Amino acid sequence: MAEHPLADLRKKLKEKNLLDKPTAKSWTKVVVLFVIVFALCTVHIYLPLKFGLLLIPITALFATTLAMTGHEGVHSSACRSKIGNISLSAVVFSLFAGFSMEYWREKHNMKHHAHPNVIDKDPDIEMWPFTLSQEEYKKSSTTRRFFQRNLQGWTFWPISLLVGHLMRLDGLKYIATKPFKSKKNKRITKVWLLDTSLILLHFVLWIGLPIYLGLSWQVTLGFYALLWGLVGTYLTAIFIVGHAGRPIIADYDQNWRLQIETARRIKFGPIGSFFFVGLDYQIEHHMLPALSHFNLPKAAPLVKEYAEERGWQYQELGFYSALWQSTVAIHNAWKTPALILNGDGELTDPLLSENPTA
Repeated sequence: MAEHPLADLRKKLKEKNLLDKPTAKSWTKVVVLFVIVFALCTVHIYLPLKFGLLLIPITALFATTLAMTGHEGVHSSACRSKIGNISLSAVVFSLFAGFSMEYWREKHNMKHHAHPNVIDKDPDIEMWPFTLSQEEYKKSSTTRRFFQRNLQGWTFWPISLLVGHLMRLDGLKYIATKPFKSKKNKRITKVWLLDTSLILLHFVLWIGLPIYLGLSWQVTLGFYALLWGLVGTYLTAIFIVGHAGRPIIADYDQNWRLQIETARRIKFGPIGSFFFVGLDYQIEHHMLPALSHFNLPKAAPLVKEYAEERGWQYQELGFYSALWQSTVAIHNAWKTPALILNGDGELTDPLLSENPTA
């Protein structure tokens, strides 16, 4: 049998002890973030409204970072044991954030990672009413096409305030319908029960308990809506700079090149990288999703070398440059054609490939 394409790369990573999963460091980061977020939420109770509104972007930033550690658990990159990863993702995603870890695993791990930026396969580039490709624009209704041409770029960031709430709603729909869609022996699993129970407990702790302890329902719901609205915008910024503005793919036959050239590496110092929980190393994360985010900085030079040896584009940008390029790309997405990734190492416009004389 032929050697796995990543065999040599994994060998180099193993020699540098980068395949190990630092369980203690992962849980320490989670606990520290929990303490910070709890402390900030407590401060909000005693602050006058105007000062609370000034503090809430900081609270949301740490809440976003904590939520992103759940992403590590779902990828089984946080802990050495399976139960450790499930426990971490359950505590962070299901209980703290109210996001379904089962839904995230299916949508993100199984679909997005398998086909990043691929039309009709990657759910992350299906963002109704937006479009990320000319092909989807052509299939849209007349009203939606007007929106995509004239309003998409201007409304993208304001609408991102809904992302956190929509992610939670999608997760709730997923866990509610899974028992009716799964095979008989997989309808009610232990993980489904854990996921569902902790999401329900999330609402009890975030909404029911504060009201029971004396906070008004208006303040409680307002704080919850605003905090998780800002978390949604932060999450959008984290994920959008990793892929937006990189090629949208109509067809491909080189999976590892697909993982590299549809993503970008964000250049950060240690502080910025702390808040990104490894997704500033989006290329490395896609090549090696089970690698701990603590090890991604040391793995990056090896992955970059792997890409450059094959003549593949390894894009590195500063955060603000990436944010600007991503926003411009979304603004122009309605007229941006998807590309074909062929065996010759070329990205070609499918319209040109069908009509070479055009």
